[in-house]
Amino acid sequence: MAAKEQTQELTIDDLKTEMKLTDEQLNTAIKEPDLPDVSACFDNTDDYLEKLELSPGQKTDVSEVKAKTRLNRTQAGMRLALEYWQNKNQLQATFKALLLILLSLLKGDVAVQVCKYLSDKCSTSCPPSRERVLLNHKLSSYRDYLQSRYRAQVSTSATQWPPVPTNKVFKLAMIQKEKIQRGRIDDEFFRLSITGKIDDILVQKTPVDLINIFSEIGNKRNFVLIEGAPGSGKSTLALHICQEWAEGKLFQEFYIAILVRLRDPLVREAKKIADILPCINTAVANETEAVIQSLYGKGVLWVLDGWDELPSDLPRESIINKLIRPDMSQKGALHESAAIITSRPSSSAELHPLVSSRVEVLGFTPYELEKYLAECLEGDSQAVQTLLERIRENPVVEGSCYIPLNASIIVNCFLSDNHSLPTSNHGIFTSVVQSSLKRYLQDRLGKTTPVGDITSPDSLPSDIRTQSVHICQLAYHGIEQNKATFTDSDLAALLIPKDISNVGLLQTVPSIISDGLLVYYCFLHLSIQELLAAIHISLMSSKQQIAVFQKLFGNPRFSAVFQFYAGITKLRTSRPILSLLPRFLCPVPATVFDLVRKFVKNEKDKYNEPKILLLSLINCLYEAEDLSLCVFVANLLNHNLHLGYTTMNPIDCLSVGYFASVCSNTSNGFTLSFRNCSIGDQGCKFLARGFSKCLHSHSEISLNLSSNDIHEGIHHIAEVIENTSSISKLYLSNNAIGNSGLSTLCEALSTKSNSLKYLDLSECSLSLDDHGAIPRLLSTNNTLEHLHLSGNVIGNTELKSICEALSTSTSLKRLDLKNCSLTISDDNGAALYQLFTNNSLERVYLSINTVTSCYHIAAGLAVNKNLKTLDLSRCKLTDASIKELSTGLTSKIETLYINGNYSITEDGMKTLARHLTIHCSELTRLYIPGHLKSSIKTVFRDTNKERKRNGLPEIAI
Repeated sequence: MAAKEQTQELTIDDLKTEMKLTDEQLNTAIKEPDLPDVSACFDNTDDYLEKLELSPGQKTDVSEVKAKTRLNRTQAGMRLALEYWQNKNQLQATFKALLLILLSLLKGDVAVQVCKYLSDKCSTSCPPSRERVLLNHKLSSYRDYLQSRYRAQVSTSATQWPPVPTNKVFKLAMIQKEKIQRGRIDDEFFRLSITGKIDDILVQKTPVDLINIFSEIGNKRNFVLIEGAPGSGKSTLALHICQEWAEGKLFQEFYIAILVRLRDPLVREAKKIADILPCINTAVANETEAVIQSLYGKGVLWVLDGWDELPSDLPRESIINKLIRPDMSQKGALHESAAIITSRPSSSAELHPLVSSRVEVLGFTPYELEKYLAECLEGDSQAVQTLLERIRENPVVEGSCYIPLNASIIVNCFLSDNHSLPTSNHGIFTSVVQSSLKRYLQDRLGKTTPVGDITSPDSLPSDIRTQSVHICQLAYHGIEQNKATFTDSDLAALLIPKDISNVGLLQTVPSIISDGLLVYYCFLHLSIQELLAAIHISLMSSKQQIAVFQKLFGNPRFSAVFQFYAGITKLRTSRPILSLLPRFLCPVPATVFDLVRKFVKNEKDKYNEPKILLLSLINCLYEAEDLSLCVFVANLLNHNLHLGYTTMNPIDCLSVGYFASVCSNTSNGFTLSFRNCSIGDQGCKFLARGFSKCLHSHSEISLNLSSNDIHEGIHHIAEVIENTSSISKLYLSNNAIGNSGLSTLCEALSTKSNSLKYLDLSECSLSLDDHGAIPRLLSTNNTLEHLHLSGNVIGNTELKSICEALSTSTSLKRLDLKNCSLTISDDNGAALYQLFTNNSLERVYLSINTVTSCYHIAAGLAVNKNLKTLDLSRCKLTDASIKELSTGLTSKIETLYINGNYSITEDGMKTLARHLTIHCSELTRLYIPGHLKSSIKTVFRDTNKERKRNGLPEIAI
């Protein structure tokens, strides 16, 4: 065995010898009919072990060399067990042998961990063997049919048209409702990623491999929602899932995986399950449906692609709704089946209460984008760098390249248009349309006529003028009816000839459901349809345009259409003199101004809810570049833009920064809140670019960037501060800025004469002992009034430096040092004396620190003339501390917190009460330890009577 162990190979004979198993034992037939099928547990064995982090030496009591041998032999044993199961189909004995191998070759926690993992996998695995037998007999031919279909579909190349990414970039982050986290997100994967536009999600995001998207569902129904921005690759992912299943690499716990493209017109008419099954004929579909229903869907995985492409008039009793919302009381309910459904987030809100988990498809990080460009440009490093420079020159293009489809379009423009790139989001998709028309002229008609301006039919060549008008009409009809696909009958009803598909903007798609016997038409991408619909609207009269937008308002795709419309028209149409008249003279909406009012009215009053429509409007204003309209919207918002809890992509941040910079030139200033918007470092970069457009040096902006997982992004904010004196309030709490980021920020604040009055650095992962950045800021800045440092590790050395810097400060009014790991005693309390002698301070918060002596605090209070609030709650104060504190309480103190100090007794409170009978003439609120409230109530009642006789106000306890 030693030689074999050296080569780390196992055979069936080795297994029998080491486990002391006879042939009879190994070949024993399965006796338990419901024993689970665990074959899927052994697929990709190396990957499973890697996920369990079974590295040599980990959690074992043996040497690294021996641990490595055990690990390799375990992998070999698992593969052997799977091979034996496949050949002999003797599940019970083989699984037992596998577990024995794991327990003998591994030790301690590792073995337990592996066994628990496999046990968990078995509990949610395929149907019991009885049902498996039925599936084998009834569905084996249908399974083979699906597998052959999926294998036959091949992904296209990035160099062909329409362009698609060659790399299947399926970076996923699981979003789970039960793990909502409104605070800082520390996950490295999230920090390096750029989120797609997930409308109303800010929850804990963790990386998840595709194979594991069902693993944490537990006993819930297996229903996973995959969301992502348009062009992020959701449809490609849906096909990829089915292809991987067909190859035996993914989701083998499901006997069949059924891909249903919800854009298929046959889905609209489907009355039963058989109507949406990809089959060669109706008879097979009906037979397959009967088997699936007899098992209540057990062992079936539905892959429903494109929830956002379903028509809005789809009846609630349709088969798709019944599939997603199965009524378990009904005969043939499919509540045992699993489902994966893809959608744009703007259309999936109604699914959120139904799903077991939500998964986000993330786009390219800057590193992945560069790697992708190198692949498309065939490794030409010079061309890659040139393209990257072009991309970085334009923030709109750079901010949209995280979406794989957009990146593909940019590459195509770079290769075909003399290395020039579009400059706006609407320009990106306009280039797709122009390229398609150009190809049609060249390849179909053999002409090299310039295409011209696609937004003006008169400028187009006569060969494509009529087709362009027709295709824009079709696009608008689809938006109006919420259709993404069209049949021959749809074209006939609009008097549009079938050959319109030859232009290249439509593609002919064989229906999977009918096995290719029926075809339908759809646009190359939904965003292209929205652009063409916007062109169609822009060619209407002003009166018709307003009527259309009033009709479409609330349509799931209205925001996208209106954004393209803004890019085309710059929102300068439909502005007659009626807009200047009082509202009572013009009650009927007649202008773009009225539509904008409706945008704002629908969104601005929502509290702690995503403001998607408002954000879409801000994007439109950026596309339009109309300063007067920006100011109009700012006035409607009362110069307060609160986007809290609205996840924002880079373009959103760019647009909002631009909007704020335009609207900040007012005497009232501008308040901008991004709290919990997941903007990250990339968002900070684009926000800073937006600010740089036209930020006025004499304006005032209150900027709230709390809870956005900012790290390096603070450097971009510092650039804004260096170039303007506009930011008066800066909220950065709950961001992992760290000391490096703090140094950059404080340097910017110290070297520039600015108007910053409020700085919140709470919970920013700072460790400031002897760091010096904050003291330097305080000693050079003469405008700062509020400084919040709670939740950071300040340290006593830094506290001393801060107090020394504040001894000469004349501006700071509030200092928050809650929970800063401070220990204040007789030995180091002298620094606090300097702090409290500063007569500009009005509020000091020291709660959740350790205060063993109040001597120096009291000495400083005795000479302070302005301090109104002092917070010493949860500071481990004792009766002795209270006695010391009482000697220094000044007449200006209005609010005193000593609650949460459970070492204080009644005697200590009585000492304080006696002092308050004739001192602290302004004190009106006293927060005392909760355990003393009832027992000390009488004492303070008497104290208040005494204070009243002395002409002092009562103290609320």
